[in-house]
Amino acid sequence: MNVLHALDALLRSDDDEYDRLDLFLEADELIGQLQAADVPALLALWQQRDLSWQQRFTQASSNIDGAVLRALLAGLLQIRETPHGVLELMSRLPPVADSSTLSDALLAYAEQAWHADPARQRQIQISCWSCGLSGRLLKRLGLSSWKDAGL
Repeated sequence: MNVLHALDALLRSDDDEYDRLDLFLEADELIGQLQAADVPALLALWQQRDLSWQQRFTQASSNIDGAVLRALLAGLLQIRETPHGVLELMSRLPPVADSSTLSDALLAYAEQAWHADPARQRQIQISCWSCGLSGRLLKRLGLSSWKDAGL
């Protein structure tokens, strides 16, 4: 069984079994083994699986490879109705944003989410701060500080 199939089966485990056996540790290990070539199949699974599966993936992704993470985020941003995970996975990026197409796309996503879902503004702030996009988002929102945003 390849890594992605094993990971999929693990993330679809019964809730009691997943929690009782601390399967998130095994999921984290499997996510760390993913390769960039696995991302298209991972994106297909992401769209087929439920929110619980997506949440388990994002929670267990502390060892995700940088190239896999960037490819996954870029793919998630291409999905018409972006599923759970973008803001959560942004925090896995290095804390210094670059001027890449991905950073620009994440910034646009964060700005859109900021206006569309005020209840998630704290999460958006934290995600942008953790990957170095905080200052750029403030500028796009026309704010001088997070205090001005009420955060």
